[in-house]
Amino acid sequence: MKKTLSLLMLVAALTGCEEANQAIDKAQDAANSAVDTMQEKMDSVDLSELKLDTLGDASKSAQALVEAVDEALNADFSDPDMLIDAQDHIANAYKCLVDVSSESTAEKMMAKVMEAIGNPETKTLIEQGVEKAQAAKECVM
Repeated sequence: MKKTLSLLMLVAALTGCEEANQAIDKAQDAANSAVDTMQEKMDSVDLSELKLDTLGDASKSAQALVEAVDEALNADFSDPDMLIDAQDHIANAYKCLVDVSSESTAEKMMAKVMEAIGNPETKTLIEQGVEKAQAAKECVM
């Protein structure tokens, strides 16, 4: 009787382990799919489509902002120092663009950039950089 009971408990435990392994495999597949989708969206962001030459004298500042956004797109979100640097670069570049053009021009440019970005973490990082720029007193180039 004890052997039968022990055997049934062992079979039940092994069945539970198999079900847990299957659940882990499904979760891992879902995570891999999500990462692949996110990577495809990041690869599809093409900041070169922005027509910076239409901004005249502000094109240098606009280019700096595009480079700062590109830095945010490639940021390692596990490195807080890198995120702070990316946010600071966005803030400074945005402030410089506002100084040489207008708030409206900078907002329009950022709206186009934000449309192309699918990663919510990157969007948040950029938005925080813009908020920081609005609090900044001067552009530092």
